[in-house]
Amino acid sequence: MLVLIGHMLLPSSLVGISAIGLKVFFVLSGFLITRLLLAENKNSGGISLKNFYIRRVLRLYPVLIVYVGVTATTMMLRGQPVVPVEVASVFFYFVNYLIIHYDHMGYPLTLPVGILWSLSVEEHFYLFAPLALVLMRGEARKMLMLALAICVIALCLRLIYAYNEPGIVNTLELYQRSETRFDSIAFGAILACLPEFDWGRRLITFMTRRSVFFVSMAIMLATFALRDSYFQNTWRFTFQGLALMPILASVIFAKPVPLFNRVLNLPVMIWVGALSYSLYVWHGAVVFFFSAWLELLPHAIISWVEFAIAFVFAILSYYLLEKPIMGLRKRFGHRITPVEATPSRLQTSVQTSSAASPS
Repeated sequence: MLVLIGHMLLPSSLVGISAIGLKVFFVLSGFLITRLLLAENKNSGGISLKNFYIRRVLRLYPVLIVYVGVTATTMMLRGQPVVPVEVASVFFYFVNYLIIHYDHMGYPLTLPVGILWSLSVEEHFYLFAPLALVLMRGEARKMLMLALAICVIALCLRLIYAYNEPGIVNTLELYQRSETRFDSIAFGAILACLPEFDWGRRLITFMTRRSVFFVSMAIMLATFALRDSYFQNTWRFTFQGLALMPILASVIFAKPVPLFNRVLNLPVMIWVGALSYSLYVWHGAVVFFFSAWLELLPHAIISWVEFAIAFVFAILSYYLLEKPIMGLRKRFGHRITPVEATPSRLQTSVQTSSAASPS
């Protein structure tokens, strides 16, 4: 939801709010996927990669297929070209690199698929991370070391890219490249591994202290306030990842349940969370196709009308596409829940943060 609010409702000076929402989504996604895979290995003695990837396909592809079909058909009916590579970029998850290539060449996207770049980053991570966990026999210690290494490598790559090509910090390239954003997901994987160790559980207890929570929030606000382009595209992601770990630990693990968690568990918030993936996908098309038609309306309400239209599309998408397929996904699911986390609280946190429920 933070992504939609940042893209559609806030002034351009505050559009960075959407980046914070996306960062939260990446970290939560890494936490939930890693937690479920560790729990699956512990409960069944192994991890089914086949079932994992089938669940991913059933979760993401139905909405993407309809989205691309509707937007491409609309473009053709308007007599506008549909570029095949843009369609392919959605289904083979290279939207982020296509955007970077287009930016270098000075080409605009013809389809409203730019918003899907974050799904490309996420799927690139999940192409190798579950396989690595299988090869490591589901050992949390080895997964923790891998996640820590990814965080260091991603930061080093950002610094190297920025050193070799200083102008890159004035573009979105470091923000959208998979290898420079993998640490955002890896921070969540680190948090998922901590409950497996005595020292990790003590660290979680420390992170859930109120004082640590507020210091972490201050760091997050500082990363948002510092507008230097070099910092924004290099160190910012690392500081945000470190700050989000205590914040999300408080949301997921804290006892008694904080007020924020009780708000997330309100029926309306759970419902909005269920719509979040479709909302994230369809709001790009709404802005792309409806903005010109809504120009006759008072400027102050255009964004709100677009927001409402996006909700209509999301509701249709959820009830006509996503919900009917949920039963099929369960056939390839695991009958376990993340250890040390209440499923409803965790799922709501993930869904109301941003794009796609990752499992």
